[in-house]
Amino acid sequence: MRLEYCFQKIRVRRYCLDGQANFGHLYSDHYLMFLWFLSNSLWRGNGRSDAYNKIYLLNKCLHGFDCAFDTALPDIFIVIHGVGTVLGKASYSNFLAVYHGCTVGQTQGIYPRLGIGVGIGAGAAIIGRSCVGDFSSVGAGCAVLNTDIAANTSVLQGSDGKLAIRGGHVAAIAKEYFLDEFLYAATYSNGNTTDLRQT
Repeated sequence: MRLEYCFQKIRVRRYCLDGQANFGHLYSDHYLMFLWFLSNSLWRGNGRSDAYNKIYLLNKCLHGFDCAFDTALPDIFIVIHGVGTVLGKASYSNFLAVYHGCTVGQTQGIYPRLGIGVGIGAGAAIIGRSCVGDFSSVGAGCAVLNTDIAANTSVLQGSDGKLAIRGGHVAAIAKEYFLDEFLYAATYSNGNTTDLRQT
């Protein structure tokens, strides 16, 4: 099951306990992710049914999570308190972590590209012709518009209201939510020489 595979890569005990996926339908973040996987799986398997659209709308009503059934989210991701989050049809990679109120969207039909291990803080937005490199994070309230962000970089809101970009270290979000062994494998499979276990 796709949900089980995803949860097994998450280090949070509520998601994975002793190597076993731990799903609870009464935990809203779990249910949000379950509904998205279900709608996407139905859409992949049967383009004639409208059940996937109804499940998408249910997820939107229950959780305020706007991510269509045909959006290509990665196999491994986590949504933390997903109320008000909008994930458009961007290019996503594994080990994605998003908080509430995030927006990933387009300008003039062009969507962003997000690398491995990208984290998006509460209320942040990544819009348009933007490429966010591997293991980078966009901090709470930041808006990245038609801008490339290098790998291993954190984008923060500066005191002057402008974006402050800090590089030279691996973003904390991926390390916080995903198991080291999987992040390590993803790092080297992508040609990145940073060993996440040493940072």
